[in-house]
Amino acid sequence: MGAMMVSIDRAGRVVIPKEIRDALSLGVDAQLDLTVEGDELRLVPVRAAGRRIVEVDGWPVIEASPGRSISDADVQRWRDDGQR
Repeated sequence: MGAMMVSIDRAGRVVIPKEIRDALSLGVDAQLDLTVEGDELRLVPVRAAGRRIVEVDGWPVIEASPGRSISDADVQRWRDDGQR
């Protein structure tokens, strides 16, 4: 993707064009790491560390995250949100 011209509004916001957001899978509330390199700004998406698929009793299961648990209610809410 080539260079694109964007502008800064009065509140200091820069809009990232939709085609770039789509290409990088950036949704609402996506977090970006901003660094300054000389006279350039660099935005890098902050990605959560991926989890491995492990086998439990012959079934593929997403590896557990330490200190985090997911309830049946969480899964139901995510399922319902995805159907809206």
